[in-house]
Amino acid sequence: MANQTNQLNIKMQEWLQLHASNPSEAMVQLCKQTQSLEDAEMLTSLEQLQFLAFLATSINAKKAIEVGVYTGASALAVAEVLPTDGRLIACDSTDEYLPIAKPAWEQGGVAKKIEVKVGPALETLQTLLDEGYANTFDFMYIDADKTNSKNYFEFGIQLIRCGGMITIDNMFYGGYVADETQQDENTQATRDLAKHLIQDDRITYALIPIGDGLATCIVNTA
Repeated sequence: MANQTNQLNIKMQEWLQLHASNPSEAMVQLCKQTQSLEDAEMLTSLEQLQFLAFLATSINAKKAIEVGVYTGASALAVAEVLPTDGRLIACDSTDEYLPIAKPAWEQGGVAKKIEVKVGPALETLQTLLDEGYANTFDFMYIDADKTNSKNYFEFGIQLIRCGGMITIDNMFYGGYVADETQQDENTQATRDLAKHLIQDDRITYALIPIGDGLATCIVNTA
C-alpha cells in the first residue's frame, strides 16, 4: 500500500488529492482515522481508491475478492460501487484492524456486502475453488505479503471470469525494483512477478504509475 502517489512532487500530490478523488464521508473519516496509526503508510491513496472503484465499475463487477484488508479502505471503495446484492470476500491474516474497518463499512452502508475471511489467504482462496466458485468472480485486488503475490494472482486466474480483472498493488515496491542493490525477498518477488505478468498470455496487462505502482490484468481465459 502507499498513501500517496510517490513519483509526484508535493504540490502535484496535493493537487491530485483534490482533483482525482471524490471520497464518501465514510471514506474521509476512515482515512483520517487510519492516518493517526503508526503504520499509516499502508493506507491506499485516495486517488488509487478512486481508480479501483472506477475499474470495478467499468466491468460491472458484482462479485469481488480482496487479499489484504488493513483498515478496510479499499474494501469500502470497491463495495461502494457494487450493486445492492454484490459480494466482496475480504481476506486478511489478522483481525487486528477490523474494529476500525467494520464501523466504516457500516457508516458507508456496505457492511452487508463484505464477508471477512480471517486466516491464510491461500487457504481461503483454495476453499473458494473447492466450493465451486471457479470463474465466478469479477474483480480482485491483491495488496498483501509480496512473496505470495504471484500465488494470489494464480488463484485469481482460476477464480475470476473471462473479462474480469485482477489488480495488484506495490509493483514499484517503493522504487526498490529499479535498484539492483536491493536484493531482499520482497523486492525480488515483485521483480519476478513483473517479469511474469508482461509475458503472461492469459491476461491483457498494464502497469499504472499510481500509488506505489498498480498492475491491472484483464483475464482472457475461462
